[in-house]
Amino acid sequence: MELKAKPLVIVYLISALLALIMTWIHVPAYLGDGFVNANIKFWNDALFNANPAGKFLTIDILFLAFVCNVWMFIEGRRLGVKYIYLYVIGGVVIAISVAFPLFMAARELKLAAKESSAVSYKIKSVDLVALLCLFLTAVLASYAVL
Repeated sequence: MELKAKPLVIVYLISALLALIMTWIHVPAYLGDGFVNANIKFWNDALFNANPAGKFLTIDILFLAFVCNVWMFIEGRRLGVKYIYLYVIGGVVIAISVAFPLFMAARELKLAAKESSAVSYKIKSVDLVALLCLFLTAVLASYAVL
């Protein structure tokens, strides 16, 4: 099965939108004290007041975010993607689950513009099923914690 760039960009943009909605539903609990105090309270809760599973996920996401940022700088510079620092800052201030898919969409558009023929990727049906299961798990887990 071939996956074209345009549907992939749409997948990235939908993922970023859902991540924005599902993460920022929880932000109002931290608003009202100003940007700095809200961040202090948030990170205190995420790192010190969470149960072991929450701490695990926080640390896991922080390391993943670091690697994503390294890759965004390298790949972004290689392809000439503009405004790389906005994606990095967005990952810190908004959510890496929002910023990284936005970067991936920009990357795909840049690749499609550079290629003389349409960009496509080979993907097996089983891969698509696995990705769909992971996506549904993320969506269902997001709803479960509302």
